[in-house]
Amino acid sequence: MSSAASQARGLFHSAADLQLARANREREPIRGALDRIRTLDADPLARAHLAAIRGQFCDEAEASQLAAEELVASDFADDAGGELDDIKRALGWLAVLAMLRDEPAWQSGWRSGIQRRLARLALPGESSDTERELWRGALTMAAGILLGREEELEDGAAVYRRVVAERIHPEGFIRSVADIADAPGRYEAQLSATCALALLAEMAALSGRDLWSYESRAVSATTAITYTHYYYFFPEKWRWEVGLTRERTLAAMRREGAFMEMVQRRNPPPGIEQLLAEQRPLFCAWGGGLTTLTHGLTPRKKKRWRFW
Repeated sequence: MSSAASQARGLFHSAADLQLARANREREPIRGALDRIRTLDADPLARAHLAAIRGQFCDEAEASQLAAEELVASDFADDAGGELDDIKRALGWLAVLAMLRDEPAWQSGWRSGIQRRLARLALPGESSDTERELWRGALTMAAGILLGREEELEDGAAVYRRVVAERIHPEGFIRSVADIADAPGRYEAQLSATCALALLAEMAALSGRDLWSYESRAVSATTAITYTHYYYFFPEKWRWEVGLTRERTLAAMRREGAFMEMVQRRNPPPGIEQLLAEQRPLFCAWGGGLTTLTHGLTPRKKKRWRFW
């Protein structure tokens, strides 16, 4: 393995995360995730993300080159779309770019591409659309990390703190997300907003900020995560929308629940093992990547040596 591969990192994973997975590649859940890493996806973003992580994990230059080609072919830098899905996919492309920082693609004008995209998309401010605000905050933090700009990183952290302090109900639902009367897709929106919270906390942790333990009014991101996790198993008790089914919660978690691997490392809710057994390998190209590979194992805590 080359020295570059040993230092490989991303927006949501560290070099140590990949080293832990490599050392346990014959164990589950890593073995199952490695089956996913070589699949061909119809979505260019997913295809690029899987190629980029394969390039890092397997030290495959051809895979990194494929990811770079997909990135160049994308319209990330010049797409001014401000819809929710556009913001999510822009974050996904930044996650790909983060894994290519040692590749020529990073040296060929992508810093200015990120800046152009941010200039077209207003920086996050307080908004009544909490779900969109969270994803814009995540995109801004990601850009700040890649550009080495503290201001954007802190802007994203400020969105996180504001939502925890003001928008998460003590029960766990996110105000103006789950509790919109007569609006369809409220569980999916709660899951999406919770995903963005987890991504913000994980990016911050890898940048030296502890958002995972931030709380206000005895409420934290874990409050929203636990709520989302509970109704995954008990959709018939969901009070915000009539007719939520187990099929829908399964599909929503399959699409955007990769962040739950981060959760099982940080502060797992009771019963998360069943969710992981149903969903692994978890992958979302904009929602954390192939997290079963990068976060599926929990590092051992260092022993504290005592002399008494």
